[in-house]
Amino acid sequence: MNNAADVGGGGSGPSSFVVDPGTLTRVSSRLGAAAADLDALGSSRPTAGGTGQAEPLLLMILAAASEAGARLSYESSILAAAVEDCSVAAQDADAVAAASFLVDGGRP
Repeated sequence: MNNAADVGGGGSGPSSFVVDPGTLTRVSSRLGAAAADLDALGSSRPTAGGTGQAEPLLLMILAAASEAGARLSYESSILAAAVEDCSVAAQDADAVAAASFLVDGGRP
């Protein structure tokens, strides 16, 4: 079942888009799994031990990469939650529209 919702159309008035709830669920699930995978990678980062004079530079690079990975993991989790919220909102809007159609018989 597809859902249609009105959204702001960049100043040209409302427009409509179609959302497949299954697709939203898959996107949310994959973003959540990616966040978990990135988070798990953080526990197995390499060390810069035994690299001599390059060690401080390598430690800074590893710290920057770890920080970027942590941010990416966090943002993926936030996006997964937002997509899930959109999925629920679209399904709720679809249910309300269907109930209205049944009650009103399609009259505006």
